[in-house]
Amino acid sequence: MSIVVRSTEPHEFRQAANAFSVALLNAPPSDQQWEHSLSSWKEQPSFSAWDGDVCVGHGSHHIVATTVPGGARLSTSAVTRIGVLPTHRRLGIGTRLMSELLDDARQRDLTLMSLRASEATIYARYGFGVAGDYCNATIDPIRVRPVAGASTAGSFRILDSNEIVDVVAALYDRIAHRRPGVVTRPLPWVTRMFRSAVEHSEPSFVVVHLDAGREPDGYVHYHVKWSEAMNSGPTGWGDVHDLFGATDAIELALWQYLLDIDLVTRWTAIGRPTDDLVMLAARDRRGYQQAAVQDEQWLRLVDVDTALRRRTYRGAAGSVSIQVTDPVIPGNNGAWRVSAEGAERTDDPPDLSVGIETISAAYLGGPSWTALTGTGAVDVRNPEAVTLADTLFASRPLPHCGTFF
Repeated sequence: MSIVVRSTEPHEFRQAANAFSVALLNAPPSDQQWEHSLSSWKEQPSFSAWDGDVCVGHGSHHIVATTVPGGARLSTSAVTRIGVLPTHRRLGIGTRLMSELLDDARQRDLTLMSLRASEATIYARYGFGVAGDYCNATIDPIRVRPVAGASTAGSFRILDSNEIVDVVAALYDRIAHRRPGVVTRPLPWVTRMFRSAVEHSEPSFVVVHLDAGREPDGYVHYHVKWSEAMNSGPTGWGDVHDLFGATDAIELALWQYLLDIDLVTRWTAIGRPTDDLVMLAARDRRGYQQAAVQDEQWLRLVDVDTALRRRTYRGAAGSVSIQVTDPVIPGNNGAWRVSAEGAERTDDPPDLSVGIETISAAYLGGPSWTALTGTGAVDVRNPEAVTLADTLFASRPLPHCGTFF
């Protein structure tokens, strides 16, 4: 069996989509689903594996930017649609597809790679580390409201379906990048994420918060429905899909809007930050129940030097020398001196030595160096450097993306 891995030709996109869907336990896309997704396929570098004329695997990436501590947005390969048919697993096809994507990211001079993993045991071998988590939450509006710190100025407006994509795309780009880990959203992503509200296929709505000048400075996308348990009288349930505010006060005002909607007695939210602000602002914190915490961002540094130089570090007295080993990208091998003033290459003996997957996990300021050291992922030459690295790399709020791709 000779498997060929190469760039996907445009006329092969649907074959590749069929293979990816089956690999991820889904049916091949219908004609309508394919029509909706075709534009995104045209805009992403795509690689596929072929056994003769049969597509047996696929991997692609969008070119986006990730916000890092300090606010810089670094070019990122957002890996997506990667999978291998069950008939062709354990043949190294996934590794070959990942190698093509990594090579393409290097050729494009991208700084980071990011993905959302269907399995948590695969991607460390390719240099990825878990840089951020998310939680799912169930929220009791009666117990949570009123929320402390919510802005009482401004007003709200439900967007018409024909303005949702344009308004939200511009608003998200302007206000959403307040956390490390947030990524830019290509227009096909925005169209996909808000399709239910645009097409009125469900009771799905987008509401914007307006400042004193009637300009939008935050939005929430949500879905409401009647509950299945009507024995105690009519009651509604709601799902929060997306919520961003230009400030903490506006973000909390959007939550207050949701919690005040008549008839809704339970809200669920998927993919929220683990340090979700509304949980801390709730009147009764137990009204916000974290149902699950999962790994969200798997990150890989493609260009360690650029990545370390472009983020900022917290104030600390002293510096730490970190040696990085990358078996795939030789240019990432070396040591960097990190201090509150920044990062630069150094020939000094290392205080800490790590693999590329570990520096990638620590990069956004989520997992602490103390915790990573406890797992055996850090070779410590200077014990005091672990605490110093914790201070330098820490980021608050915690890293979170909030976009599935």
